[in-house]
Amino acid sequence: MAGPDRAREPEPDAMTIHQLAERSGVPARRIRYYIAQGLLPPPVGRGRAAHYRRAHLDRLRQIQVLREANLGLEEIRRRLGAPPVPNREGAPPAVWRRWAVAPGVELHVREDVAPEAARVARALAGVARQLLGENAHGDGDNDDEVTT
Repeated sequence: MAGPDRAREPEPDAMTIHQLAERSGVPARRIRYYIAQGLLPPPVGRGRAAHYRRAHLDRLRQIQVLREANLGLEEIRRRLGAPPVPNREGAPPAVWRRWAVAPGVELHVREDVAPEAARVARALAGVARQLLGENAHGDGDNDDEVTT
């Protein structure tokens, strides 16, 4: 039964173009056109592995709202800006914390990990420095943020 409970179900985070079309109400052909026009980012992956994320659905819904307001594609492009290009996981670029352990050896941890995991990573970097020798790095406690 497709009642009100159906509307509250979370959207899946990996959809085929046909699932995206069904959920958005926009035909697959038009989705491909929007991608070609630079309004919608390309799918994550290629060929049979290609899939669309929640961000694609959200952007497509924004485009629909603006189209319903009788705005042309150029104006929609101007208002929305360039679509974010998803990485392999479909997420925007992440900020990483980097601990230098020794020349050519680094520990990288995403900035958004749980605080306990970040503490463990910092301790792990310290233990690795000790195992490699106190002077392996030089300054002993270096961590930098890196965007990838």
